[in-house]
Amino acid sequence: MGCLNDLNPCELVTLANIISVSLAQNLSSDELASLGGFFTILGDSLAVLSVSSNNCDKKPSC
Repeated sequence: MGCLNDLNPCELVTLANIISVSLAQNLSSDELASLGGFFTILGDSLAVLSVSSNNCDKKPSC
């Protein structure tokens, strides 16, 4: 996923909006709420894994 790192913040927001609008087509309100909740959990989990990974790298070896 190196190509996401090459995008500037405006391009990244635009990409996210394009993806969200594409995913939302033909979904009910309940389906949109479920999908939104899923991606919230996914994002939070990725953030925790990132922090955990960084902390593991900084721990002194025994």
